[in-house]
Amino acid sequence: MTIRKNSDYGVPAPRPSNLIVLDNDLSIANHFTAHQHLEPSTVSKGSIAQSLGISRRLTQLDSDSNQQMTLVQIDLLQINYKTRVSDDLSLSLIVAGTLAIQHRSVLSTRLILSNSGILQGRDVLPRAHPNDGFVDVLEIDPEISMRQRVTAWRRSSTGSHLPHPRLRDSRAIDFEWSGHPSKMVADGVAYKGVVWLQCTVIPDAMSIYF
Repeated sequence: MTIRKNSDYGVPAPRPSNLIVLDNDLSIANHFTAHQHLEPSTVSKGSIAQSLGISRRLTQLDSDSNQQMTLVQIDLLQINYKTRVSDDLSLSLIVAGTLAIQHRSVLSTRLILSNSGILQGRDVLPRAHPNDGFVDVLEIDPEISMRQRVTAWRRSSTGSHLPHPRLRDSRAIDFEWSGHPSKMVADGVAYKGVVWLQCTVIPDAMSIYF
C-alpha cells in the first residue's frame, strides 16, 4: 500500500539471511525486470537509497546477525518510448529513480520524471517520495536562460528551487511527452534520439529492506 499522510512508512522486520545488496537505481530496475518472484533486497547507493536515507553501513552488516531492519515498499516507473529510428515500434524499460530528457548536458534538461526526486545527488523535486503512487514531473521551458538554469541547479543542492514561470512541477499517475529527438537518461543510462515516451507508475512494485 502506498504511503499515506500522517501514517508510518515501513514495518520492522528481521534481516533475511538471503538479502541481496543492489548497487544503485539501475540495479533495482534490472532486478525487478529479471525476477518474477523477487528475492529480498536492499540498495547501497543511488537516488532511492538517498531518498530513503539508507546508510551503506546497514547493507554491510553480517547477514547472520540478529539485525532488525525496516521493510518498505517502493513504486517503479514503466517507460514506453520511441526513437527516431524505431518508427512505430514502442520500446520499454523500468526506471527506479529518475529519468531526464536532455539536449546534451544536465543543464540542457527539458524534462525530469522522478520516483525519488533526486537527479545526480540533487533534490530537484523535494515533494517526491518513492512510494506515494505518483511520478513527480519538472518541465523546463527551453527558452529559459542559461543563467537561470545554473541558478536553479545550484539551489537544487539544498532542495530549494528558483521560482520561475518557465519551471513547472506537477505530479501524475501517468505522463506522456513528445518532441524533437533528444537524449533520455534513465537511472544513469543514456538512450539517444528519443522522440516520444509514456510513463506509468507501478505502485508497490518492490520491497526494500534497510
